[in-house]
Formats: sequence, structure tokens, C-alpha cells
Amino acid sequence: MDVEGNPKYRRIFEDVTAGRYYESFQHVMSVTKRSVPLPPPATMRRAVVGKRYNEAFALLHHVAVVYIGAGEYSQALELMNEYISIAKKADVPFTADNIGHVISFFRAITAGIATMGDSAAGPLSKSEILERTEAIVDDALERNPSVELNLCVGQYFMAERRLSDAQKFVASAQDPDLLFKVADEWAAAVEEHEKPFVFLRCVLIQLATGRFDDAKCILLMLNQDFEDADLVPLPLQLAYIFTELCDSPDYQLYKLACKVYKPIIDADINFPRLIHHFRQLLFPGNIDPTDPYQVDPTAPQTPTNPFAALMRPFMQPRQ
Repeated sequence: MDVEGNPKYRRIFEDVTAGRYYESFQHVMSVTKRSVPLPPPATMRRAVVGKRYNEAFALLHHVAVVYIGAGEYSQALELMNEYISIAKKADVPFTADNIGHVISFFRAITAGIATMGDSAAGPLSKSEILERTEAIVDDALERNPSVELNLCVGQYFMAERRLSDAQKFVASAQDPDLLFKVADEWAAAVEEHEKPFVFLRCVLIQLATGRFDDAKCILLMLNQDFEDADLVPLPLQLAYIFTELCDSPDYQLYKLACKVYKPIIDADINFPRLIHHFRQLLFPGNIDPTDPYQVDPTAPQTPTNPFAALMRPFMQPRQ
């Protein structure tokens, strides 16, 4: 879609060319709100609604990237926030084209701030820009848990040596080789006794999200002799038992493993929640008040939106 060549947007790009970024920003927001009424009138045909949304998305994304090139990060972020706001309310799918816009925006932002050092860009620091960009990515992933977007962001954080953040995104990218590489580099950066916990966490994330084959693949890459328990660290023993349960679910073996390896599970605040989600997949409908992982220990205990837990990311920093 030729955004700059569209006569409707001539004034916007005249302002941009002249460096009148605030004026162009106000005009973009005005044009967007006029062309995409929220909610759209009931009389507006679906095809027309979809076309208008797509035009608004293209305009917001294009101008946001132009602003990044001019160092106007704050206004670029505001435009993409408006993009996401429309996407959340729109009665149209969040498609591969939308994901492409978010990936393009993320790459433009990260390329731009790479040249900034620690200096501020206008009212925002480098860390603030990246934090707000991550929030936009998270919102986009709620609409469409795209493998491509997860992979793009995960690879960036991996290159930046932010391995915990990288694991969060790579875990959803369906690439066990890359996930193992992230975990391996993370393990190399921690104390020796912590290394098995890094891989256990990695395996549990895969199990909790139903990627059983990926979890097994990660364990195979460790080249451990799981038939000889004396040679295998305790966290990896637990990981192996859980992956074996995927093929032959055995509730009593699951409970026994949770009891025997409870000190391992208690070592990381993420593990009980991940085990709860794995349990739900492996033993749906099983009710056992004696199982501490029957409920998500991090879930609010008061009545709340039943879908909220699905939106909570699986990753939290280790303590």
C-alpha cells in the first residue's frame, strides 16, 4: 500500500518533510479516528470496515517508522500504541500483515536505539523506549501468538545477552535448537549448581505450553544418561520423569515425583505455576485437593476474569 503517494495524506508528509512532527502527528491521529470510527456503525459493510482498518494500520505503521528515522521515538511509540488500541477493538483479524508491521517497527526501534548509547532521545531514555516497545510486542502477541514475532524479539534479546528475556520469547517460537542455545548460554553465565535449574525451567515451559516433543528434544541435546540416575543432577531427573509422563500419563507417578522433588520445585517461583499448567494438560478434569499444583499458586484468590490467567506470561525473574 503506497502510503506516501496517497493524496489523502499529502499534508501529513508535507509536515514531516518540513520537520513539523507534532503537526503531522496530530493530523495522523485525526485522520485515523475519522476513518476508523469505534465501534463502526452497524450499517457499514464488513469489507468496508476491513479496508478502512487496513488503511489506518498502514498509515500508523508507516509514519511511526518515518518518525524513528527522524529520532522522534516518543511520537512513533504513540502511533503504534494507537495501532494496538485499534487492533484490540477492531472486528477484523490480526493477520500476518499486522504481525509484519510490528516486526518492522521493532526492528526499526532496536536499530535506532543501537546508535544512541545511554543518552536520551527527546523525553525518553533508551531503556524507556525499549520497555514501551516490549509492551507493544506483548499486546500484539496477545492478539496473535506469532512464531515469527516471538523469534524476532527472542533473537534480539539473545544478541543483547538478556537471556531470561530471550527465553521468554524463544520458548514460544517453536524452535528447540534456538531455545537450547539460549538456555546453554544462560547456563554458562550462572553458578555451576544453578545450571541444571536453567534447563529444568526451559523444559517446564515447553511442557506447560503443550510442546512435549520440544521438551524431549531439549533433554536429548544434554547428552545425559538418564538410565543412571546417580549421574544425573536432580533437576534434570525431574525433567526426565515429566517428559516420560507425556507418553504414559500416570497420576500416581506424577504425585510421587512432585513429593520427592519438592525441594527442587520450591527453588524457583516459576516452577509451581508451570507444573500446574502441565498437570492441567496431562490430567484434565482431575480433582485432588491433596495436590498443591492442582491450582495455580500465582493466580488471584478472589473471583476475577477467567481469561486473565491465559494472558499472564509464563516467565518471571528467578529469585
